[in-house]
Amino acid sequence: MEVMVVTPAGRLAGRRHDGVDHFLGIPYAAAPIGAFRLRSPMPTPNWTGILQADRIGPAAPQHLAGSQTWLNEPIINMDEDCLTLNVWAPVDARNAPVLVWFHGGATRNGHGGAAACDGFRLASEHGIVVVTVNYRLGPLGGLAHPDLIDPDTGFCANWGLQDKIASLRWVQETIAAFGGDPHKVTIAGQSSGAANVVLIAQNPCNRGLFRTVIAQSPPLFQPPMFVGLHDAGEYTEAVATSLGTTVAGLRDLDGSDLVRREAALLRDADFARRFPRPRTAPTLDGALVHAWPHEGVLADVPLLIGFTRDEAKFWYDLALPDGVKLSALSPPGPGEPFEAALVRLIALHYPFDPAPSPAAILAGYRAAMPEAGSDAIWLAIYSDLVFRAPVWRYAARHARRGSPVFFYDFAWPLAVTGGTPHAACVPFVFGTHRHPHFAAKVGADDATDALSQAMMAAWAAFVRDGAPATHDWPDFNPELPAGSSQAMALGRDGMLFGPLHGAARLAWWPAIGIIDGVD
Repeated sequence: MEVMVVTPAGRLAGRRHDGVDHFLGIPYAAAPIGAFRLRSPMPTPNWTGILQADRIGPAAPQHLAGSQTWLNEPIINMDEDCLTLNVWAPVDARNAPVLVWFHGGATRNGHGGAAACDGFRLASEHGIVVVTVNYRLGPLGGLAHPDLIDPDTGFCANWGLQDKIASLRWVQETIAAFGGDPHKVTIAGQSSGAANVVLIAQNPCNRGLFRTVIAQSPPLFQPPMFVGLHDAGEYTEAVATSLGTTVAGLRDLDGSDLVRREAALLRDADFARRFPRPRTAPTLDGALVHAWPHEGVLADVPLLIGFTRDEAKFWYDLALPDGVKLSALSPPGPGEPFEAALVRLIALHYPFDPAPSPAAILAGYRAAMPEAGSDAIWLAIYSDLVFRAPVWRYAARHARRGSPVFFYDFAWPLAVTGGTPHAACVPFVFGTHRHPHFAAKVGADDATDALSQAMMAAWAAFVRDGAPATHDWPDFNPELPAGSSQAMALGRDGMLFGPLHGAARLAWWPAIGIIDGVD
């Protein structure tokens, strides 16, 4: 049946189904097209009459391929006019806590309407209001240069990050109309969405927009996860020159065309030699982003944070149930010396001086994993350096400042991959694991249902109360000795609190691991 709400911008018509009101494709900012392209998001114009909010809005223009298709089903509708969000609210909700979800995808892929993050079950079974957000991606969300300065805001970068902040302001102004409490907002995300959540929570200007934070597998180090303004500007200049225009002239290009042509540049051998990765990630601009996540200070709020046990498998060993490989990368092979590849990996991802000795790192992992082959050791090193050690360090830093931290280690093994890759946790958090896009990948048996139910309950309790719904999940304590119980393992045996799997390996990364050098 149809259901109506009145918002500050006008009336919305959604639909009511199984005890939940669904309002989909709600604009939270003006269309970022034409004169608003590559500029800060503007407020949504008021409308007259009734706006139909009964279908998911278009995803931001993107090229979805490879591993990103594991979590995201094919996107049918993409458009530059993409600044919409979705709300699932229990019928007759009043002052309900609110979960705002920012999808992952390296800030270049994904959308808030993906089946993985459908908010129906969390709203229906746990009484919270769920909001999922679309925002600008790729060049439309990340090109940065002083010549792109917005005269109204003074910003010249981070358009996609600004979209997320605009959506949170919309929540503060509007969510009460759906039965949500603007004073009980949790901001959450996975992968790049989680990294953006950390950036938002580190900026004092955003205080009051949220009460608690959930960060699932956030990549927390600088390039390529984040980029400096000079390097971002260099990339933007190169894109503009290659497309036959000026930096300012990029605003005159059709958004979908800009995304397509930038992607083509990255496949060009000469351009790719100069820029092996696109520099469209969140930018240290000194205005919106003042510090790298590993240097910044999170707001004094409860934090639920963790990772998957085998993060690297997403990029190196991810396959569909029919055996089709999705991962584009391969561990160092016979033609590439392992240590030389490790030197490059450390140079790319390790942000501190001095860098650790690759030989010492390799010796440490071989000693810790005596039965493992070179591929398994490479995947463990990649997982630890890029995700596990930085996240562990971040949790310790936040806990040492006196804020509650709850740490998890998601360890549900996929049938084909034989491990737990990046992003595998998302369908469990939302209870969408039985969706046809995921059932054969993660399983659809009683054990899968039980873990998903337990995780939904814990996440919803954190949104509601600032702590998971179990007395067996204590706060993270970085002062405990190595090997102490610190993490909630989420796997075939349900939820078990104990020592972190592979914790001893983190000691091989000075200035990252909890054992040494946590400031």
